[in-house]
Amino acid sequence: MYRIFLLTIICMACNSSSKREQLPASGELMSFFKNNVNPLLQNLESTGARKKLDSILPVIKKRDNYVEMCSWLRCMAVVYQIENKLDSARLYVDQSLQLAMEKDTTERQILAGKIQTAAVLNESKSLDSALHYARDAYSLAKRIDTPGLPFICMKLYDIYEKIGDLPMQKRYLFEGFNRSTSPKHKTVFATNISAYYDRVNQVDSALIFFQALMKDSSFSNPYYDAVRYENLGALLSKKGFLQEGLQYQLKGMQISRELDELNATSYFNVAATYRKLGQYKKDERLLDTALSFVAHEKNPALQKKIWQAKAENGALQKKPWQAYAALDSAIAYNQKEVDSSIIAQARELEAKYSLLEKDNQIKSLALSHQVSENTRERQRKAIVRIICSVAIIGMFGVWMWRRKQFKRNIREESLRQQLLRGQIDSHFLYNSVNGLQKLIEEGNKAGATEFVQRLSRLFRLSLENARQPFVPLKNELDALASYLTLQQSLFDNQFEYHIEFDGIDDQEEDILIPPMLLQPFAENAILHGIAGQKEKGQINIRIHMKDKALHCVIDDNGRGFQSVEDPHQKKRPLSTIINKERLEILSRQTNTPAQLKIIDKKATTGEAGVRVELILPYQME
Repeated sequence: MYRIFLLTIICMACNSSSKREQLPASGELMSFFKNNVNPLLQNLESTGARKKLDSILPVIKKRDNYVEMCSWLRCMAVVYQIENKLDSARLYVDQSLQLAMEKDTTERQILAGKIQTAAVLNESKSLDSALHYARDAYSLAKRIDTPGLPFICMKLYDIYEKIGDLPMQKRYLFEGFNRSTSPKHKTVFATNISAYYDRVNQVDSALIFFQALMKDSSFSNPYYDAVRYENLGALLSKKGFLQEGLQYQLKGMQISRELDELNATSYFNVAATYRKLGQYKKDERLLDTALSFVAHEKNPALQKKIWQAKAENGALQKKPWQAYAALDSAIAYNQKEVDSSIIAQARELEAKYSLLEKDNQIKSLALSHQVSENTRERQRKAIVRIICSVAIIGMFGVWMWRRKQFKRNIREESLRQQLLRGQIDSHFLYNSVNGLQKLIEEGNKAGATEFVQRLSRLFRLSLENARQPFVPLKNELDALASYLTLQQSLFDNQFEYHIEFDGIDDQEEDILIPPMLLQPFAENAILHGIAGQKEKGQINIRIHMKDKALHCVIDDNGRGFQSVEDPHQKKRPLSTIINKERLEILSRQTNTPAQLKIIDKKATTGEAGVRVELILPYQME
């Protein structure tokens, strides 16, 4: 199995350099490792691989990229592993790991260095140290690079195979087989699973794996083929298919011989098949050859098995003295096998790392829970923000709707006021026409001419004012004066009027008020107060500014509220209601309180007439 493991580690060492954190500037060198160095290492051509690596060393030193240098050092370590110069291999892999520990923040180069360090220590028979590095790499890979776990499982299996711990061998073999996605890696694990089943005397299960392995042509390499043929032959021999098994074993040995890779295990397995066939002489020669190989391989466990086989061969040939001598040698080499205490140490190390992994899992779960809680908290805050936003948008929508409704109401009211002004103008025009007719009938041409001029001026001012929601105070007062002058003519000078204002002489052009607000009250004073009474009427209009509003007083000495025979009495409440509505609208438009008071003077002061008090908000030009 040695060649299988060595090739696996070679693939792992080289592929790790080509798949880890490739910077754009180092892409060409990574491709060089993959396409030019790796194939030589996989075919165990150490001399050619060394030449390739030496040729690119100046470029790597000049670029000063730690990923490239770590990869180069690991490849050089593999070269020395192939040449069985393990001290030199250890030197290079230690340099690679030290450089990675200093500069690698991703820990991927550290992982590759620890895996290869475990491989070198394993070949050096330092199993306890090899297990420490391999198990450390296993925990690290679970955290940062789970695709690399199959390689580490293979190395852990190799170490436990040398230790002799069967349960741990099975664990890492099947974990690596299940995690592998590459066909060639599954081939390696299937080969060793078969060997494991053979070791625990489950030959049928081993045959199932090997027969499936023989059908897999996804990865072709002479070293793999040699191992597969030899192992399948050994398994068939154990099942009693001696001739068929022998053919596979000899085919595998022929490939190994051509590669100069024959080892003690190959001779030992073929010798066992010849012994079952009864060809004891060939069995004995092959066992002697296996002993000569195993002396260089330094494998006490295999040496014990070979001497036990020689003892069995001697007994079958009726040579008891030869059998006893071989048994003595087997007992001597049995004492050189791995001490059982290392299994206890390995189990203790496994327990330590298992506990560490559980602690890491607990921390990871706690961190995941914290992240989930933070996510839920962010979601709750987001939901609250969304609800608040929807509420604000809804409130804004309601406000916009109400504003739109308010504007519509104002517009409707404005149209109603325009209609009212039209009605007032129509009523006044009717009276004016009657008055003009009277002047003409009397032959007062001069008076009729003056009347028409005043009427024309009034209607021009009224027409101009009616087109705007707000007009200058001067225009409104001019229209009011023209109206009162015309009414004097219509009522034969039955009343006098006087308009005065205080403190606003210079601002008449700048102060804006709604049109036709004062005229209806003056008209009421004439029609409902002064008209028809014997004494001469008096209408006084006073305007002054106070608290950002115009305070207007319209005072008359008419009949007041006592007359019930007035034919226009029904119109007074309607006029009052409309004017109050206009003042409410004006108050909302200017955000300034407006007020209307109509006072019967007789009820308060004993005087005749009515006093109208207006608090009228205004705007500035």
